[in-house]
Amino acid sequence: MSPRNVLESQQSVHAATAGRRAAGCWKLATGQALSLHPDTHGVLQIAQGQAWVTLRGVLADMPGAAVDHVLRPGQQLTVAPGQHVVMEAWTGSGSGCAEPVAFRWDVVAAPALAQPASTAARDWECGVVQPLRDLGQALGQCGRALGTALAGVAGAGGRFAVGFARFALLRIAAPLQRRPA
Repeated sequence: MSPRNVLESQQSVHAATAGRRAAGCWKLATGQALSLHPDTHGVLQIAQGQAWVTLRGVLADMPGAAVDHVLRPGQQLTVAPGQHVVMEAWTGSGSGCAEPVAFRWDVVAAPALAQPASTAARDWECGVVQPLRDLGQALGQCGRALGTALAGVAGAGGRFAVGFARFALLRIAAPLQRRPA
């Protein structure tokens, strides 16, 4: 399910924050959790209340790891495609009574790929990472070519076996049928 569908199903009347209306916000009631699986880059911004947000998925230096964040009004979190966000209302004080969270989800354009900052990073990218990518692509193409060749050999072998069986039957069975009993 796309985040837009989830958000539209959770849409509420505009949340009031500091005497003004928070346009385009959705409300997450106390005691409920919301799970987002975005397929585009987006920004999650808290308009009212506090939210405990767990971000799981492809993180820059920790693939598959989960990171917890506590977001307060005005704070935001950038989410990449393929990441998984779980959000729920949270209270930082010992009162145990969290207020509902009003939040906004905005789709943003994909960020441009950052250029390596140092010469060593550029050398690593050009000398190790790119050749490994090229090797992976070459091995994939080799595997596809080998599969195609094996399929062709199997087809030719099948045709050969059928032709040989037909030849043998005609050479052996034909003389047997012609013999007088």
